[in-house]
Amino acid sequence: MLEIQANDVGKAVVLHVAGRMDAETSVEFETTCVSWIDRGAKHLVVDLAGLQYVSSMGLSKFLAVAKALQPKSGSLSLCHLEGVPRQVFEMTRLIQLFPVFDSVEAAVASL
Repeated sequence: MLEIQANDVGKAVVLHVAGRMDAETSVEFETTCVSWIDRGAKHLVVDLAGLQYVSSMGLSKFLAVAKALQPKSGSLSLCHLEGVPRQVFEMTRLIQLFPVFDSVEAAVASL
């Protein structure tokens, strides 16, 4: 199960993601992100403090969202990337493709 809560903070939309992001639930993440992009969001900050697990399909959705933001000169930033999800991002070397911050405030301030 995946829970996503979104807040528009002006410069960015902050998505709080909790639970497990796998082949079944990762579609919800991508759909939510694309919905915000379609409404004009250029910068998405994903708070992963509550994320317990991410599969390869979940990783592919992060890449798809980042790619969707490129033509808009947008960005996808990650924060609170810890535990098993961080290990997965590090093992796949995808961590190098995203700005990673310790807090939502730091991620928003960087924009």
